[in-house]
Amino acid sequence: MGTLVCTIELDKNNGITVQVVNSDDSITSTVHMDGKKITTTVKGSDATSTIVQEPATITVTCKDFILDTETITMKSSKASSWKSQDTLSVESTKDMTLKSSAKWTTSATQDAKLSSTAKVDIEATQALSAKGMTATVEASAGEAKVSGLTLKLEGKTQAELSGAMTKVAAQGMLDLESSGMANLKGSMTSVSGNLVKLG
Repeated sequence: MGTLVCTIELDKNNGITVQVVNSDDSITSTVHMDGKKITTTVKGSDATSTIVQEPATITVTCKDFILDTETITMKSSKASSWKSQDTLSVESTKDMTLKSSAKWTTSATQDAKLSSTAKVDIEATQALSAKGMTATVEASAGEAKVSGLTLKLEGKTQAELSGAMTKVAAQGMLDLESSGMANLKGSMTSVSGNLVKLG
């Protein structure tokens, strides 16, 4: 690096400007204090970064913003937002917790995917609802189980239950009823009980 050109300008109306010019690398660093804000600018041949500090706000404008620390704590007392105009990735090499003391909403205008190489638990202390135009629940290598204090399966137009072997059992009374035609069919059909009434 060659010789730097350093200047300090003092102006009663415009404030103080400190500037360092590195002509070999085409970089100009400037600090300007005008009595209302402090503006720090580093301008190169292909990019410019700026920090503007005012009494209520600090604005950082740059191409790449990098924080490399041991710990980071962020806290805000009012509504806050984080928006990316491109891909946003949040990653942890250890446990991660997302928590809200009030309502929590997750949405996507395209596909949304929740995946884990280990166990996934979804739990609600009150009502839990899952809804979609179509819905599929699948266990690829084991049992798929739905249980509750009471269980209701309903199809608005049609309901099907199928399997290589299908069993319906009740510890008490079992009702099979149709308001229309009912069919019971098999290559071999057995109806048995202590008391059997047909018709």
